[in-house]
Amino acid sequence: MGLGADTLDMLERLHAEGRLTVPRSVMEIGAQQLSNNFLEAKDRIDRVGKIFKIPTTCPLPDPTPTYIVHGDLEHLAEDAPRARDFWTWLGFDYAAVDFDGSPGSIPLDLNFDPAPAPHVGKHQLVTNFGTTEHVANQLNAFKVIHDFAAVDGLMVHAVPMQGMLNHGLVNYTPKFFWMLARSNGYRFIYMNLGCGEVSYAFPDNVADAIRPFDAAIETRRGALPQLDAVLIVVLQKVFDITFVPPIDVPTGTRTDNAAMKERYWTVFKPHAFARVPQPLSRRFAHVLARLKSSFMRK
Repeated sequence: MGLGADTLDMLERLHAEGRLTVPRSVMEIGAQQLSNNFLEAKDRIDRVGKIFKIPTTCPLPDPTPTYIVHGDLEHLAEDAPRARDFWTWLGFDYAAVDFDGSPGSIPLDLNFDPAPAPHVGKHQLVTNFGTTEHVANQLNAFKVIHDFAAVDGLMVHAVPMQGMLNHGLVNYTPKFFWMLARSNGYRFIYMNLGCGEVSYAFPDNVADAIRPFDAAIETRRGALPQLDAVLIVVLQKVFDITFVPPIDVPTGTRTDNAAMKERYWTVFKPHAFARVPQPLSRRFAHVLARLKSSFMRK
């Protein structure tokens, strides 16, 4: 889906909260381009640059008008500038995974391939701006994201939740990310919903596929207008553990299946994360904080 202007708001928020410290690195899941509404937000781009103490103006072209795909979603031009130009201007070490030959990207099949060893646990920011909905193997895709992220690193998802029936293979629910966070001990940093403002007709090809089985779809589809919505989630990786897939059962569910107990140990074992050691870097930070507090009291 590309980077929209709302990415600028997110970066301002994360920077204000002290979550993007130096050195900065970003791994894009799918090498992204910049949408027209991003390119139109020049004042906001400049403001983000000042916040990040960048002395130059971001060298981005003016937007190129295209056309509306549906609702108010504008088509992303093939020659739209690469998000890499923005990230590197902002001082991030940049990497991306894609198999379409995007310049500088790592060819990776998210259905099957693991995260390349040199990048495991190395990235402060991992972005999924509309990529994983095009992947059938959700388990592998989210494992790759988990593996790329450094401890305390952020994983940013902006993915379809509603509408977009011809866009990808899946749409997401908030519950998916709640269960994903529970399984891996992620901290929720942010969640929001981006909604289109223009509804549009139920897609012709979906109605055509249903019509042989239910002729009434032709009249019913008028009551099914579509409105696009994007789910935006920022999660923080807190624990250095092997990825645990989300599973839709209550925490502490009992099972006699030894394989499932081991596979979903963070879910089946109550208070599982209380037994997971904190990374040395965080323990050291806590010691410094306690020493500082003790010094200030004196």
